[in-house]
Amino acid sequence: MNIKAVVKVMNFHALLRVENSRKQADLYQTMAEELDNMMEIIMNNRNFQLDKRITLPSPDLPVLRIYMGSDLGFCGSVNSSVSSVLSRDDRSEKIVIGKKLPHPTDTVLYMTREQYETEFETVRAYLDAAVREKRWSAVELVYNHFYNLSDIRQEVKRIYPLPLQKKTTGREWDDFITEDDAGDLLEDMLLSCLIYEVRIAAASAYASENTMRQNATTESLKKLDEREAEELRLQRKEHTQKAFRKTIDSFVKQKSLRGHQ
Repeated sequence: MNIKAVVKVMNFHALLRVENSRKQADLYQTMAEELDNMMEIIMNNRNFQLDKRITLPSPDLPVLRIYMGSDLGFCGSVNSSVSSVLSRDDRSEKIVIGKKLPHPTDTVLYMTREQYETEFETVRAYLDAAVREKRWSAVELVYNHFYNLSDIRQEVKRIYPLPLQKKTTGREWDDFITEDDAGDLLEDMLLSCLIYEVRIAAASAYASENTMRQNATTESLKKLDEREAEELRLQRKEHTQKAFRKTIDSFVKQKSLRGHQ
């Protein structure tokens, strides 16, 4: 398989991954919104006496930042933009995802993108510690967010603590009673929200990575086509010059023969 064929395959697969990742992010977003609605119902339930400290860790604790990059290159500034934030961050504890990202000494968890997909429970354990043990003052995501094929932005997004409060929107809820502890129920939902936020960001980052790769391979294919066209032009020029020289040589020979007659 020649270089052009390899680049075409990369271009095709990158385009497929963009679409699949975008759909996955949309699905997670829908589920996260449903969870948000459920938490709103709990917060407005007059039968529940909720301790707001459940959702508010100490501000004196360190921040946990999750940095998302890629395992592969050929994806523009996806990794360098995240690495730029990572290199200046000397305060937070870090989870670093992606072979192409550095992992400083204060990294509490480092994993490849592939490991993230197969060993997500490891990440989940840190999110669980954030919600139930209040181990960090905040959880933030640093990644490239995919808005569309021409709009990708590097973002730092705080996903915890969530701004939970009773809303006065005029909306009415039916109060209900549960046998389970309302605080435990709220913590379970908070954890689920964090999980979905991380999943949304990871899918968006993967769509961004493959959009940049698709753009890079498209540009490479354009340059390969231009090189092939130039090589063909040079070959035709050489062929024309050879034919012209042959015609001249033939003409000279015929003229020389006539001179000797």
